[in-house]
Amino acid sequence: MTTPTLSLPAPTSTRRTPLLPALGQLVRAELRRMFRNPMFALGTIGFPILFFGLFGLPNIREVTASGVNVGQLILVNFGAYSLLSLAMFSFGSAVAAERTGGWLRLLRASPLPTLLYFTAKVVAALLFSAMALGALYAFAHFAGGVTLPLGLALTVLVKLLLGMIALIAMGLAVGFLANPQAAQITAQIVAVIMSFASGLFVPLEELPRFVQQLAPFLPAYHLSQLVGGTLLPGHASQAAHWLALAAFTLVFGALAVWGFRKDESREQ
Repeated sequence: MTTPTLSLPAPTSTRRTPLLPALGQLVRAELRRMFRNPMFALGTIGFPILFFGLFGLPNIREVTASGVNVGQLILVNFGAYSLLSLAMFSFGSAVAAERTGGWLRLLRASPLPTLLYFTAKVVAALLFSAMALGALYAFAHFAGGVTLPLGLALTVLVKLLLGMIALIAMGLAVGFLANPQAAQITAQIVAVIMSFASGLFVPLEELPRFVQQLAPFLPAYHLSQLVGGTLLPGHASQAAHWLALAAFTLVFGALAVWGFRKDESREQ
């Protein structure tokens, strides 16, 4: 009597997850999370528009000594504030909540590369930032007639989004080094204090001297100098500000990776 044999499919090589469809799904999920959180949308889209209405509209006719329209200057500064808020809340408090809520643990157990998760968050943040800046530009144009020429507006947009990489690295460092409660408070404190100390709300010349001396050590200051300097006629080289943002990216990125590895080792 022979024993019937069951033919099984031959073992296949390591199964690979299609990366692009997975990236698209993760980006879509991240954007949904942002839009479904009213407080997040209010903080990153509503507050910059509100602040521009309060501080920008009354001064749109003024011109600085260097010939720059004050309304345009306030517009790009509140654009930088919008990106700072988004980076701190999307990568600071949100990552801390996902880390302790088990979402990252679930991703590690799945075939998805961890890098894909971070790539999707960065892509979603840049897309959301572009929408937030578009809403701010539109409000400034229709409510106050403050308009940037198309070429200048695109240059400012590109600089803001590239400079945001340093802010994202800072948000990730907060998200991996603090628990959810501390991360949320830290994100709020950093966003508000850094905005003031970097001259996004009030010109640095009107702030105390120690704040002026502190500003060059903050990434938001260099981002504001990059976009504000773009408005100056015949603006000088901005290489120093790009180098400073690159250095902040390396430092905060290294802290975020260290926090991620430390968090990963605790779960093994």
